[in-house]
Amino acid sequence: MTASTIERDQDAGATSTRYHYTRVVEIAGRTVRARLERGVYRNHSGAVAEVLTDQDWSTLAADDLNNWWHDTPPPSVDVDAAAVLGPLAERLLHRAAEILTAPPPTVTLSPHLYRAVSALLATSSGYNAECRIDPNDITWATDNGGTLHIFENPDGSVTFTKAHRDECAFVASKGGQDCDDECYFDLPSRI
Repeated sequence: MTASTIERDQDAGATSTRYHYTRVVEIAGRTVRARLERGVYRNHSGAVAEVLTDQDWSTLAADDLNNWWHDTPPPSVDVDAAAVLGPLAERLLHRAAEILTAPPPTVTLSPHLYRAVSALLATSSGYNAECRIDPNDITWATDNGGTLHIFENPDGSVTFTKAHRDECAFVASKGGQDCDDECYFDLPSRI
């Protein structure tokens, strides 16, 4: 795998109608499980990798039944579920590790938008301004007010706003319509 994996738990079992294998690991500090079941019928089978989020499991990756169902033995109490489904679980956990350890996407500003940020700094702090924004200020600004929306307008201007809800007509139309006057955010205190 691309990240270190810490084994946490595993379970396997088989009956005459189904067999299953579950493996729980820790990847990049997150609890991940591969859950596989092979039933007599395809609609009683599945293979997923899930990550634990807020005490609930969210699917990260799944393997289509066409990729493995026909290559596995039918259910029987004699099936070694860990041996049959273990390699598939390993592939799913590898995919989960790739997802969890992927670098965040890089956002590239267009030259026009970059110049607009320069203008924002110049008009708010002076044409030879220098401004350092601390991580705490970034967190505070992110946690308070609306989401930052940036609109490049047809006339070449750029609108930066945190004053509107995501559902506001102004945001939905990218500045083409007026605010619906339902945008209100409590003024936070800076402690």
